[in-house]
Amino acid sequence: MTTAVRPQAPMVEADPDLIELTRLPAQAAYTADVYADCVAWPPGYAVQGRREDPTAREYELLRAVAVTLDRYRQARRRPPVRLTVRTMRVPPDGTSTGPRPVRVFAEMTRDAHGAPLITISSAPRPDRTSAG
Repeated sequence: MTTAVRPQAPMVEADPDLIELTRLPAQAAYTADVYADCVAWPPGYAVQGRREDPTAREYELLRAVAVTLDRYRQARRRPPVRLTVRTMRVPPDGTSTGPRPVRVFAEMTRDAHGAPLITISSAPRPDRTSAG
């Protein structure tokens, strides 16, 4: 994963292998706050006897986005530009042990080279409406 500075905020690129594994239709990147809240993980912190790691957490988040997109494909509907994605994650606060719901927004955009990009953020931009 690499960090790239975009005009709106620093972004963290999603792992290309996980994008392929989850069958997302485009590359993905997270805002720094989503990465910190849903992917990053305190070193050595175990939840109910099992260890989690950033890769497993990233997979779960990307899988939630892929499942949300698949619902539109199965219904033969075109997904909106911005999707609301609901998933569960254990907060990375070092004390929580149970998963809690989280809502993120997946926006279909283009990167600096014009390639499709799914931007995953914690709040919708005010200039567009949310769907999903």
